[in-house]
Amino acid sequence: MNTGFLLLYKRLEQGKFVWPRNESEVQAITSQQFRWLMEGLTITPKKTVQEVAPPTHMA
Repeated sequence: MNTGFLLLYKRLEQGKFVWPRNESEVQAITSQQFRWLMEGLTITPKKTVQEVAPPTHMA
């Protein structure tokens, strides 16, 4: 049973925090992901870049 209380304050340079609208949008994060968020980084994955094979011959 969790009985602690945590209050955080972070000044945003731009934008805003987006609060979940319902329970399905709630996301558990690791302590590392929390640190990243507090440092201004993102924890959502970016689109992957497709690997391209080098040419087999030069023209």
